[in-house]
Amino acid sequence: MVYYELGKDITAFTTDRTVGRDRTKLLDSLPVEASELIYPHQTHTDRIAVIDEELLSLSAEERKAKLEGIDAVISNVAGVAVGISTADCIPVLVYDPAHKAAAAIHAGWKGTRLRIVEKAMQMMSQTFGTLPQECTAAIGPGISQDSFEVGQEVVELFSEAGFDMTLYTIMKAKPHIDLKEINRQQLLAAGLTSANIQVSEIDTFTNTQFFSARREQKPADADGRIVKCGRILSGFVLNP
Repeated sequence: MVYYELGKDITAFTTDRTVGRDRTKLLDSLPVEASELIYPHQTHTDRIAVIDEELLSLSAEERKAKLEGIDAVISNVAGVAVGISTADCIPVLVYDPAHKAAAAIHAGWKGTRLRIVEKAMQMMSQTFGTLPQECTAAIGPGISQDSFEVGQEVVELFSEAGFDMTLYTIMKAKPHIDLKEINRQQLLAAGLTSANIQVSEIDTFTNTQFFSARREQKPADADGRIVKCGRILSGFVLNP
């Protein structure tokens, strides 16, 4: 487990492959008590959901429907583990100590291009009155620029969305994009201060303690079998 120092009233974490998204293992591993584990089914969108008492009161099926196609969650409910899952994509956690609210954001390259981090900060401001300059944040384990090789078409998609990719791209045989830095810049653009942003140096592609879709997941073979890899969970528990 990786833990982040975001404030005295929040436990923020990323699991390693020994825990993954296993509910029992995760809740047993946390240094605080959490009654539930809530995370969405992600589809690389910029959609954000609020985890509130109303959602928690729904049936399992209703809750699942509400969290379908969601890639970031925000909450101010204490005592519940809330998070997102990744396996190379960039997890971003944000804490607002003034309103005891937090966000867990799944930022793959598609969500990053859609500025999901900036949109999550806007929703926190609208929902909780969050002031970004008062927030702390952690960018967790994810694929590094050195490992994230992409096609030129991906660079062009970012450029078309208004990103100056000369700042975030290095050329090897193919372009390599720095997703962690792009998301750090989105936090800064939203109003957070650089001193309040932690960035993990862990590269999930090279560090075998963490799941990596690029390293482990394989397409269907001749028999139609697909090799899938697990997912790590990044999230938080707000203290009462």
